[in-house]
Amino acid sequence: MKTKIFNNLLLKILSVIAAVLLWLVVVNIDDAVTSKPFKNIKVNMINMDVLTEQGQMCRVEEGTDTVDIVVYARRSVLSKMRTSDFVATADMQKNLRYDSMVKIDVTYTGNDSYDRIEQNRTNVLVSIEESVTEQFKVSVKTEGKPNDGLVEGSKIPEQTLVEITGPKSVVERIKRVEAKVNITGITGTVVRPCRLELLDGDGRTIDGTYLDYIGKDKDFEVTVTTLNKKLVGISFDISSAAPKGYGISAISYAPETVTIAGERSEITPIFNLDIPASALNPEGLTGRVEQIVDISQYLKDDIVIPDEDEHEIVVTMDIMPYETANYIFLNGQIQYQNIQEGLSLDMSEIGALEVPVSGMASALAGLTAEDITVSVDLSEYRRAGTYTVPVNVVVPENCSVQEELKMSIRLNETEDGEEE
Repeated sequence: MKTKIFNNLLLKILSVIAAVLLWLVVVNIDDAVTSKPFKNIKVNMINMDVLTEQGQMCRVEEGTDTVDIVVYARRSVLSKMRTSDFVATADMQKNLRYDSMVKIDVTYTGNDSYDRIEQNRTNVLVSIEESVTEQFKVSVKTEGKPNDGLVEGSKIPEQTLVEITGPKSVVERIKRVEAKVNITGITGTVVRPCRLELLDGDGRTIDGTYLDYIGKDKDFEVTVTTLNKKLVGISFDISSAAPKGYGISAISYAPETVTIAGERSEITPIFNLDIPASALNPEGLTGRVEQIVDISQYLKDDIVIPDEDEHEIVVTMDIMPYETANYIFLNGQIQYQNIQEGLSLDMSEIGALEVPVSGMASALAGLTAEDITVSVDLSEYRRAGTYTVPVNVVVPENCSVQEELKMSIRLNETEDGEEE
């Protein structure tokens, strides 16, 4: 009987042990340790101020500041894990190696246990450089258009200069800082937010991750004003375009009209842009002269030409030498003005006066002596005697007298006058 009971107890113990072993087998099969990948975990660089205090900065080599990991744990644990449960850090103070690598530590922020974590990268590659600070002018670029009938006017950034601090190799690449602002549908004066863009010499965007400047992490504001526009004509003062002895036989320019923009009160009275004489042919060329004139520099303050293609006018001139025609004037054709009281002009002493008139052939073709006025002003001559006096000649427009003319006269005392 005892043997029977004992044998039954032993059988029960063996059954329990077998059940436990079977359970362990089932658990390990159903919830076995396996692996799960987590990709592109951003590495946080910490204690960077260690370099800052030494006037240096650290720049992470592109593509080395993320890490992929494989986590080994039971299937039930892995199913709950997310990429956000892992933190990757690179401590500049504790884990800098050979001045070019920083060890990456990956930690799990959850409470579950795991077997191990494997990393595809163990170090962040860095370049430690001198920290520099430079100032850059902010240029504003607009996108879109204002409301119909308006054009963009002034574009004023909140700061005309920005100070940028960062690794020397990065700061030296910056050639332009742009504030790109959208002006679609604006009217009047509007303040628009935007972000600053750093560009290199080829117009490529520069990553500002390791740079410090105003507008990096917050909006940069630009004040944009809209203007009214108007189509006006253009006229050139050609009075000085031809050198001495030459004249303009023909002139043409294109375009002949231009659109200006400004406050309505400023542009309403303008119908023509008057370009001064100094704008044409400053080098004094002759023959067929073609010149490009930037008329935008001759505008009044607060008036602009919104289309940059209309800033420059192509002017073509034919500058030809003058021809000269001589006209003979006798006493009766000359006006003697302001003869002093007590004096008289001795007409017998005066001969014919030859007046050479210069001008383009077209201007001289129909010119007669009747179109020319010749006069002598005697107001300065108060005593009798013989004098050489200047002659004043007035000719029609587009003609000229190139040389200074003089003539000899004799003033006599009148019968009732006394010589002073």
